[in-house]
Amino acid sequence: MLNSQLPAHLQYIQKLNCSIEGNLSNSCAQSCTFGDLCQLSGIHLDNIELSYTSVQGSVELRRHIVQFHQELNHHKTLINENNVLTFCGAQEALASVYQAILEPNDEVVVVTPNYPSLTQMADQLGCLIKAVNVSSENHWQVSIDDFKSRVNDNTKLIVINSPHNPTGSIIDSALADEILTLAKQFDCYLIADDVSQASNYHHLPLSHSFLDYNKGIVISVMSKSFGLSGIRIGWAITKNKDLLAKLLAIKSFSSICCSALDEAAAILAFENKDEIINNNNLIIKSNIKLFQAFVAKHSDQFNWQPPKAGVLAVVEVTNTRDIKGWVENVTYNTGVLILPATLFGLSGNYFRLGLGQNNFEALLTKLSDYLEKV
Repeated sequence: MLNSQLPAHLQYIQKLNCSIEGNLSNSCAQSCTFGDLCQLSGIHLDNIELSYTSVQGSVELRRHIVQFHQELNHHKTLINENNVLTFCGAQEALASVYQAILEPNDEVVVVTPNYPSLTQMADQLGCLIKAVNVSSENHWQVSIDDFKSRVNDNTKLIVINSPHNPTGSIIDSALADEILTLAKQFDCYLIADDVSQASNYHHLPLSHSFLDYNKGIVISVMSKSFGLSGIRIGWAITKNKDLLAKLLAIKSFSSICCSALDEAAAILAFENKDEIINNNNLIIKSNIKLFQAFVAKHSDQFNWQPPKAGVLAVVEVTNTRDIKGWVENVTYNTGVLILPATLFGLSGNYFRLGLGQNNFEALLTKLSDYLEKV
């Protein structure tokens, strides 16, 4: 079993001893209220029975999830609700998959930096981690050669994340096909962390066919592209029936099932997914322009590469050698939370920038005012 150590960024936030007025490193798109969600559908959830839900997740919800991914991707295999298992967030889904397929000394190939648990959970299970490291010199992009140099007969699992947290780089359809071919060649599992795939505001070719592969697994959640982190619904999709059975058993010893209210709210969100995601993508595009203007104004202090997709990017602070001290000074003096990218495994003077929120301009103004005073 995985241990209870907090990821580095959560430890960092817990140790801060100051008032936080806003988060400039938020990894989610803009949220909405429960009332807004009901108004979109013209439905109120006053008839929801507050009992246990299905351990697999409601059939209606799982059908919506399947339709969502079929619209995003180009799978030749027809998947249905029986290929989906819901969880209380993507983290529970990922942890369950790791526990189901990994054993001590297994080799895991994973792109770094990343959301810390993608690496940390494999390490806790006694696996050998072979990192594919991205760099600014390569525009944060990975290549098939990066994977070919690390994947071999001993590889048990490849883990990819696109759009990438925290850099905003992508694995396009052509590269996804090459990675899939490599996974098939070495008969290893392939996890696609697709939590921000729908945040594709530049309409890039991000579709893939990972679910055609019996060892392919797609993970997603309501929090990132939808912005609905208060709806604690994540999911795993695979056509591997043996793996689904193992995941069901693991879930039955953890959350057992998801909340009936969360499932109902998730269904409402899926019924209005185009409006929700399109609105969120407009916010992200607007915030990218705002930050480009901010960097132009403070060109002696910052450098960045705008994200190709997703909600996140990383920003280099060029006038400091102590990124942790710099972000802490900003937070203590402005109330604006900024997370150093070292918390996500990226060395150097970078911080993670979240581009999905409506209050982005106000937080940026606070940061700009502070910089002009120091």
